[in-house]
Amino acid sequence: MSVWRCMICVFFVAFSLKILLSHINVTHGRNADFWVFCGIDGCKQEFRVFNSFYRHLKRTHPLYVTSGCPPMGWRTTPSAPPLLENFGVSIFGDSETPSMDGSVELSPDERIFNTGPDPPIELGTQEPREMPEAQSRNAVIPTSVTRPDIARSAAAFAISVREQCHLSQRTVNNIITRVQQYQATLLETLRNEMREVFEEHGGTSTQLRDAALATFDHFIDPFSTTAYGQDRAISELLSPVSAEEVAVSQTICRVKQGSSKVMAIRKRSFYYVPLIESLKQLLSDSRIFTMLNAAPPRSRAGFLYDFVDGDIFINHPLYSMKPNALQIILYTDEIEICNPLGSYASQNKLLMVYYSLGNIDPKFRSKLAAIRLLAIAKAEYVSKWGIDVVLQRIQKDVELLYNGVKIETSNGDMDLYGAVIAVCGDTLAQHELAGFKEGVGFAYSKCRHCECTFEDMQTSFDENEFVRRTQAKHIRQCLEIDKATTDNLKAHLKTTYGINRRSRLVDFPAFDLINQTPQDIMHIIFEGVAPMEIKLVLKKLILSGDLELDAFNSAIQNFPYSSVDVRDKPCPISVTTLTANDNKLKQSCGQMLIFLKILPFLLRDVDNEYVKFINKLIEIVQIVLAPVISLQTISRLKIIIEEHLNQFKHLFPESNVIPKQHYMLHLPSQIKSLGPLIRCMCMRFEAKHSYFKQWASKLNFKNVCKSLARHNQFLECCQNEIGCEHPIFANERELGPMSEVRNIQYIQAKFRDFLGMDSVENVVSVKWLILNGNKYISGKSLIITHVEDNLPVFGLVKGIFIVNSSFVAFETMPYETLAFDNDLRAYKVIIPALAQATDLVHELIDHTSYYSVTFKENVFVPIKYNLSDIIAHGNGYSI
Repeated sequence: MSVWRCMICVFFVAFSLKILLSHINVTHGRNADFWVFCGIDGCKQEFRVFNSFYRHLKRTHPLYVTSGCPPMGWRTTPSAPPLLENFGVSIFGDSETPSMDGSVELSPDERIFNTGPDPPIELGTQEPREMPEAQSRNAVIPTSVTRPDIARSAAAFAISVREQCHLSQRTVNNIITRVQQYQATLLETLRNEMREVFEEHGGTSTQLRDAALATFDHFIDPFSTTAYGQDRAISELLSPVSAEEVAVSQTICRVKQGSSKVMAIRKRSFYYVPLIESLKQLLSDSRIFTMLNAAPPRSRAGFLYDFVDGDIFINHPLYSMKPNALQIILYTDEIEICNPLGSYASQNKLLMVYYSLGNIDPKFRSKLAAIRLLAIAKAEYVSKWGIDVVLQRIQKDVELLYNGVKIETSNGDMDLYGAVIAVCGDTLAQHELAGFKEGVGFAYSKCRHCECTFEDMQTSFDENEFVRRTQAKHIRQCLEIDKATTDNLKAHLKTTYGINRRSRLVDFPAFDLINQTPQDIMHIIFEGVAPMEIKLVLKKLILSGDLELDAFNSAIQNFPYSSVDVRDKPCPISVTTLTANDNKLKQSCGQMLIFLKILPFLLRDVDNEYVKFINKLIEIVQIVLAPVISLQTISRLKIIIEEHLNQFKHLFPESNVIPKQHYMLHLPSQIKSLGPLIRCMCMRFEAKHSYFKQWASKLNFKNVCKSLARHNQFLECCQNEIGCEHPIFANERELGPMSEVRNIQYIQAKFRDFLGMDSVENVVSVKWLILNGNKYISGKSLIITHVEDNLPVFGLVKGIFIVNSSFVAFETMPYETLAFDNDLRAYKVIIPALAQATDLVHELIDHTSYYSVTFKENVFVPIKYNLSDIIAHGNGYSI
């Protein structure tokens, strides 16, 4: 291993002469006192300008530049970095140019990158020009002396640092340079220590000693400090799935060429990530491969937990024959990557298409790494072409998957089958994809699930009273529109049916356009129904004198939020917000979740029909957010929604029922078809946008779709290389500060009495623990330990113990659960007045961490979702 040291600052070390010269140029070359000697073959020529020094090396000592070695004296590591630059020194000491006969034979892999002289460093610039990596010995390609796994890890490290942290290339190069310095120092230290070991054991053969020390000289730096080298390394070592450019149209325009403009053809295209190749890359992880190959577990009869429990999965022609076939969940949305209030608003709006897999366990499915890019296009182009051009490309891969594709992965060969189980998105995106009227206000039939009119929407609140849409009927209506003889007739039919066109989704294999485009509770409830209804109720209460806005806002600010809920603490509601002529409360979706949970406590002093109306809304929210739902609860939900909308028209006769309120009528049947609504919720899909928005602010917009797709694919290809686990499983278990267990006999007795473990060793206590995103804090968190009389029994976590670094147990002090308070939508509990014996729990009925709230001298445990079905389902979760 050749270690080159800068004799000006003495502190910098490098693995190659190219890096050393780049350092001298960037760090010292612009100093007014720059002054160095050459020193090669006794050359005494001095230089005051770095560019002249570099030309001298290339012209006078070209052989040394390509194959020279640093003097041995450079291996000395300084005890401390100097404070000043040492100018007037010989850069290469008394180095000699190696003879041609003594030149080192390069390996075949090294010859690839040494086919010609190094290109010159660009003169007159602060930084040397990046040398083409095809001519550089610093390329990150495995050779006979660089192990492939080291090269892969180095390439994955460099790319992951850039892509995950959204760093500029200059910053990445600086990081790699510091890593190279550390690496050189580490290897030199190991070399010296090994030499000392050989000297202490004089019996060691000289041949063995020389061979062992020579391994350090033959080590090749696996890192590259150029973007070209990093990209080439990851392309050859990690094989990213390249996004393919799908050209849709072409235009003739004038482009600048030299001093004149010439005619050229410019393509309008979008970028698509081949679905099968992306799945093949995902399946290269052994744990994901095992998870996706296993048959999905079904819930108990009468309960729904995931897609596999819904009627669509059970009756699906593919899933009924191959239960482990991939359940593809598509999502589409438009994002604004520029300032929405700036002059470039909407000019760079992008259409994003993601996919996820319902085969992934729900506790991992919400990870952003489980949501993958499928297509990206400019919204401006899509509005001209139509979304079907994107769907047409997706359809080709979906049809191949439906019929079966044989793929080869690092974990073995397999026949891959799959189909689209659901298409998610907000109302605007789903109507655009499915071919319905995007603005429902311009349609006579305003719902994609039934043929309701505006008038029927105001008076009918039973789903069975509406004519349900079916795919066969939808296709007939599309055919009628296409066969219309005049434009007026066609426009009339489109308005009557609420349909714009026949969507490509109809042609997806075994896909039901009507039943597999579910309503999203995030958009219709948390960003639609809930803000509108709460705003109307608050107006009524304030105008009637039952509530003061300042006192209400003070209660919001002073509510005892848990350490988890405080991150999404609701904002105070201003007078301007209440008086605005819209249906918004200026709260995010996360804030609305917390707001609905604490709202019964904020309105506890008011007892009238308006508060009871909001209470029913919160009950609906708690049911639709539940991860497990029974058929009995679905029937009850249907009745509650009908009663709620009837009450709305009774309390607010002057207000119209909006389409999002009508969409709630279809939620019970949607649960029966596709399982719990949170499995189709778009909140985590929208969180995926942040990655692309952060990169967009650091890119040029010449071809922003290509740039974003490229960054995303580089990130995904190195996810299997960083750490021991795929990011889908990263931070599955995160431990807080650890401490030694003092009374080990007490803990051993607890494990023996409650868990039947006779031998317990290596026990530590942690202050907090995060399991699959749920944080448990000792002394604060409550967990459900068991069930008594169909009521959950909560226990305060008094200690968290880890046995043998893997087994987790909670020591809890049980609370007594009195009843469920329907007014506060929370469980009323009693804290023991005296110290009680504690329990030890390993299996949890529910993974959520709860917190108690003291309200009017009583203690309550607020809940986010309905627990009755989770309790009835009865399957505990091992920690």
